[in-house]
Amino acid sequence: MSLASVPTFVTASLSVALGIFVLRRNRSKLNWTFALWCFLTGYWQAHWTLLFSINDESLAAVLARLGYSGITFIPIVFFHFVAEFTESLVLKRLSRLFYAIGATFLFLTWTGDRYIAGVYRYDWGFYPKAGALHPVFLAFLGIMLALGLNALLAYRRRVSEQRLKVNQINYIIVSALIYSLAAVDFLANYGAEFYPVGLIFTNLHAAIIAYAIVQFRLLDINLALKRSLISALILAGLLVPCYLILISSQQLAFGSIDIAFSLLTLSLLAAAGFLFPRFRFIGEDALERALFTSRTDHHETLLQSSREMVTVVDLSELSERLVRTASHAVGIDKAALYLYDDAKNKFNLASTVGFELRQTCDPVLGHGDPLVQALISSREGFVREELAMVPAGNGKSAAAQRMGQLGAEVSVPIVSKDKLSGILNLGYKVDRQIYSTEDLEFLSTLANQAAVAIENARLYENLKQSQLTLRRADRLSSLGLLTAGLAHEIRNPLVAIRTFTQLLPERYDDPEFRQVFQGLALKEVDRICGLINDLLNFARPSRPNIAEENLNDVVDSVARILESQAKDKDVKIAREFSADLPKAWIDREQLKQVFMNLILNAIQAMRDGGSLVIATRVSADDDGNVSRPCVQVEVRDTGIGIPEENLERIFDPFFTNKDGGSGLGLSISHQIIQEHGGRMLVRSKIKEGTSFFVNLPLEKPDHSVVEHPVRAS
Repeated sequence: MSLASVPTFVTASLSVALGIFVLRRNRSKLNWTFALWCFLTGYWQAHWTLLFSINDESLAAVLARLGYSGITFIPIVFFHFVAEFTESLVLKRLSRLFYAIGATFLFLTWTGDRYIAGVYRYDWGFYPKAGALHPVFLAFLGIMLALGLNALLAYRRRVSEQRLKVNQINYIIVSALIYSLAAVDFLANYGAEFYPVGLIFTNLHAAIIAYAIVQFRLLDINLALKRSLISALILAGLLVPCYLILISSQQLAFGSIDIAFSLLTLSLLAAAGFLFPRFRFIGEDALERALFTSRTDHHETLLQSSREMVTVVDLSELSERLVRTASHAVGIDKAALYLYDDAKNKFNLASTVGFELRQTCDPVLGHGDPLVQALISSREGFVREELAMVPAGNGKSAAAQRMGQLGAEVSVPIVSKDKLSGILNLGYKVDRQIYSTEDLEFLSTLANQAAVAIENARLYENLKQSQLTLRRADRLSSLGLLTAGLAHEIRNPLVAIRTFTQLLPERYDDPEFRQVFQGLALKEVDRICGLINDLLNFARPSRPNIAEENLNDVVDSVARILESQAKDKDVKIAREFSADLPKAWIDREQLKQVFMNLILNAIQAMRDGGSLVIATRVSADDDGNVSRPCVQVEVRDTGIGIPEENLERIFDPFFTNKDGGSGLGLSISHQIIQEHGGRMLVRSKIKEGTSFFVNLPLEKPDHSVVEHPVRAS
């Protein structure tokens, strides 16, 4: 190998590597054509590497023809790549014709001197000599380039609204134009003695394509490959100068270059470059485990605690986990966690290990406590022995004294949003060793993790309270609508009773009148009592209570309350209840609220009257993963329907199409059904009506609303 062959060897290697990289990530037709383009470039440069390294003219003539066997197809493969990229059937058919023309040039390469007429011998090595038909190939190459670029420009106009695609096309056009500048090497085919510099342009082309792959997902390769591609380019950038130094050193020291030795050395350098990072991390990890056991344990504990804290949203459970993690990891016998209470402006004891309540460990720390004030000022953890060395009269010495009273050797602040939200106090280590720097760093990092987790838990608590408030507001809104309808419904029987009462003195002696009056009065009074009881049952706040209930009874009780409103709207309510409906595990009062919302919405959707069907049946709930038996309640109306674009949003809080509606009813109902382990589905057609399906499982929910009355969905 000579110095002149090194650049061509490097170019060949990079081209082949880029082709392999593209194929490994995606083996589509588009990627295959691009990879073939890269492989032909590598094939061309590899043969030139051999041409520049040998002294046998007859062998050089064979290598020249072998090289041109690949060069001939480079413009055709470029055109084929453009056809695949633009997805043009016309260009794909045309590329088949061009492959046939390429086969003709391949035939001419090996049958005489009309295309390739031997080789020139230059100072830097052999080079192919152009034959009489070589200019025809150059014209053919120009046609391929012009047609390909024209197709890309036309495609860019068609997809001008797709910015990502336009950027991809721009980079392909620029890279193709730069690649075409490698045609300057054809001058050497006609006797111009200068070193072929086309490899510079092929490498620039490869760099541009690689950048487009990383930045604009060219060839459908994801951005996640950015790091591996950059690492490979950096390694290549380091190996190339090392290899040049190796070649130059051989030339200077021995007067010649040994190809086998050079390739072996390059392979070893490449292997070391690829393998060193992996062995480095393995070795570092092994040494760290052997020499710094506690630090390694702390790292693993932090990783595990970080994963666990993310999943915990209950503040009490989170507090207990934090105290247990700290005490176990550092090896202490006593620990206490205080959390700030905004309402009382105090730090309440949230969890302890090894302390007995009100013995040494106070249950409350006031905002003016010396330890609290010191932690607010410093925002760093304190070691009591270090604070005790501070001169008396200083606030930190008072904090050290307070730590002694609390049985704390170390106090770590938990800071959230630039505010002290908690204090973690830890006692002596079990082995009475001092706290190391690694221990303090671990506790500080653990406190930072805990600050985020505690803030999330508090936000979750606030969310639960907000949802409970919204649910109560929705209940009151429904109650207001009920009272308006019930007032009208109660007035009618009272008018009848009042009329009969006025006539009673005059017709008291009429037995038939008294009998009719008594029956009618009792019937109307019972009706009024039933309506009032239903209203009280709905309005009365009740504790969540899961029990086996018959959904027919639950739905019917709600329907009876709303029948007066249905009559006012000229809506007829029909019941299609299954007689052998099995019981389901539900909270009766919460399900009443759900069906109240669904039936009211159905009545309001039928502005000009209509029919409302309430049906119950045994069904199967299929969520795509598993099918399970369930009880299904269907509420079907003949109203105005829901637009298709709104179907995905109707369960969103505050989304409503009704004038004056709060947009909370369906959202809360949907959440209640989810808490019962069920699903709510909807089907609707404009001007035909809407059907809501409530699927409730027959088995008892694993996490009942008794334990979780409100949960985020």
